Amino acid sequence: MRKHLFTALTVAALAAGATSTAATGQYQTISLDAASGDSSVAGHAQLDVTRAHGGFRIRGAVTSFSGCVELKAVEMHLGMYWGGDQIVRVCGTGHRAAVDAFTHHSDVVLTADIGPGYDSPITTLTGTGG
Repeated sequence: MRKHLFTALTVAALAAGATSTAATGQYQTISLDAASGDSSVAGHAQLDVTRAHGGFRIRGAVTSFSGCVELKAVEMHLGMYWGGDQIVRVCGTGHRAAVDAFTHHSDVVLTADIGPGYDSPITTLTGTGG
């Protein structure tokens, strides 16, 4: 009986340790590109997303290669996004801005500031890898 109790406690301790270790440090990596058809506007965002306080912490950088690009936190519905909040707007050739933002929105998009149709894919925030 003691052997079974020891085995059960060992398995429970290992499982608890594995759960807390797996949950620590998980993040989602997102890479977004937006560009106009004539290359007058182009930009890139490299982001790491974690879960925090019922929402998402977004960190990384947005780079404008030309023109103006804007990173937005949005809500997607039927493949389109509505409204949202500006996280950062970057303008100029080779300009870069750091990102450290919190949002309750479910998705992000990088927009080329030239009109509709030149946005990055809308990406759903999960805050975890995999």
